[in-house]
Amino acid sequence: MASEFQLRVVTPDRTVADRKVAGVSFRGIDGGYGILPGHAPLMTAIAQAGTVEITETDGKKTAMFASDGFAQMQNNVLTLVCEAGEMAEEIDLERVKAAEAKAREKLAHLDRLSEEFLKAEASLRKALAREMLTRKHSGTGGIR
Repeated sequence: MASEFQLRVVTPDRTVADRKVAGVSFRGIDGGYGILPGHAPLMTAIAQAGTVEITETDGKKTAMFASDGFAQMQNNVLTLVCEAGEMAEEIDLERVKAAEAKAREKLAHLDRLSEEFLKAEASLRKALAREMLTRKHSGTGGIR
């Protein structure tokens, strides 16, 4: 059995990752997934914004943010097609804080049953997921 597989992470804007890795874990619509070399074929939705944990071929752990998309494992290639994705070290904490503040401001003035409220709530969840990932991997601890 191989000790590595190809990870491809693609967003509408760019290819975030395309390299050999030893393992990947992420949250699918129906629960958590741990992908290792030789994993059976699968397809699932990535239901919410969250962290993708990557085990590099040298054993080092890295992380990335991913949201809203699909994951497919086939022929020892894991492809994540996401609305948004970025490696933890790429996330700009100040930009995330501004997005969080903007989403909170919108939420305060919208009807809870409106489509705009749901969109603002999703934006807030994404901002909080990015912030938690950034703080965790930068050593600054938890939020506030």
